[in-house]
Amino acid sequence: MRTLYRNGGPDSPYLWRMLRVLDYLWRHLDGPVPLERLAEEACLSPFHFHRVYRGLMAETVGETRQRLLLHRAAGQLDGGSLPLSRVATRAGYGGTAAFVRAFARAYGESPGRYRQRRAFISRQDWETVMHEVTLLKQDKGLRVLMRRHIGSYMEIGQAFGALQAISPACAAGDAPGRTFGMYLDDTEQTEEAKLRSIACVTVPDSWQDRTLPDGFEWGEIPAGEYACVTHLGPYAELSTAWSWLYRHWLPGSGRALGEVPCVEEYLNSPYDNPPTALRTRLMLSLV
Repeated sequence: MRTLYRNGGPDSPYLWRMLRVLDYLWRHLDGPVPLERLAEEACLSPFHFHRVYRGLMAETVGETRQRLLLHRAAGQLDGGSLPLSRVATRAGYGGTAAFVRAFARAYGESPGRYRQRRAFISRQDWETVMHEVTLLKQDKGLRVLMRRHIGSYMEIGQAFGALQAISPACAAGDAPGRTFGMYLDDTEQTEEAKLRSIACVTVPDSWQDRTLPDGFEWGEIPAGEYACVTHLGPYAELSTAWSWLYRHWLPGSGRALGEVPCVEEYLNSPYDNPPTALRTRLMLSLV
């Protein structure tokens, strides 16, 4: 999930306006979201709001909403038993046919085929599933700007959206930001509403002495050694690769787990890549 640096930052008068809009979008995924209501949240006229939003977020409101709804739908299809018609309705489509077409355009296969394929993968013997594991030594901690999230890991995009809104404009020559997620709890041991995660992004050195608004903080991706797997595909499928690392690779590796929570680095962006092309590095801490 590459952060697109643009004119903004904690001193921007539009930061909190966009954060209110993002919060409203996430809280109203299951209902209509009129443009006029979002403009009211941003304290802007509807004419100006759409342009400001697209300039800061690199996509239109409609594109954001569809991406979030299809992301949630993929999670419901992966291992879930919710009827397809219900998944389509929750994704904002009046009929199953329209949902099937939209999902296939984004994910490269129909919802039914996607559900069948994911169910088949979950039934496979772990010995037949293979991933290439590389060992990464990070000599020093990587300083990052952080936004914490409580709740479903599938909804951490809300925190990443806030980082997208606050990200500063890059000076000439600045390297693109790197984006990470840290996941602190086991989904099988912690109820969904209490899951803790952190959205993280690197920023230019020139920006790191600024005072941050409430809800944002400085942190780091700790130094150390990590076992890494690169996953290609939707974020909804990452749990399968994590399970393989823990249940198959780790017991046979002879290595012990480190103290760092599960880390994911998002190597490209959902803003300009389809879900099937998303590349994510899973980083498992070792000692």
